[in-house]
Amino acid sequence: MSLVQLARAWIVVATQSFGGGPASLLLIRRELVERRGWLTQRQFLEDYALSKMGLGINLITMSGLIGARIAGRTGAAISVASFILPAAAITLALTAGYLVVRDNPIVQAALAGAGPVAAGMTAGFAFNLARQSVRRGRRSAIDFAYAVAVFVAAFAFDASPIVLIPLGVAVGAVLLRGESSRASGEPS
Repeated sequence: MSLVQLARAWIVVATQSFGGGPASLLLIRRELVERRGWLTQRQFLEDYALSKMGLGINLITMSGLIGARIAGRTGAAISVASFILPAAAITLALTAGYLVVRDNPIVQAALAGAGPVAAGMTAGFAFNLARQSVRRGRRSAIDFAYAVAVFVAAFAFDASPIVLIPLGVAVGAVLLRGESSRASGEPS
């Protein structure tokens, strides 16, 4: 794997991830875990969880974490730049185009359907991510129970990720006590 290949992978993600976070996460996973095999599902999930604890835009944090995991500090810099710059250029172009047509009734009607689509994509990705992060065997009940508890805490009580993720770390440390953290989709 060269730094050029790493940059190309992030450019693929950056130029195809219309729809925001869920679409970007899906593309990152497909490109780096499934297609290129540079990360395992577990490593992807670990970097995702760590990025959720960071300040600012979590996807940028995640690109830096993944880049560092794959190719050190240089990989982090290449990943962040290759992820941000194409997306920023596309965003500027789309914003300029939107400013021209935003008052058109057809455009306003079309955008009315964007919210439900975004919500559905987010829910689908969350379900897929939860399903893949659950361990096999007896301890899977702990993962399922915690995933449901986190969903309820986030949905019903508006709990912050800064509370939920460290709590998940504590639950894992206390209840799993060194058991393999292999994701359900990874081979033994």
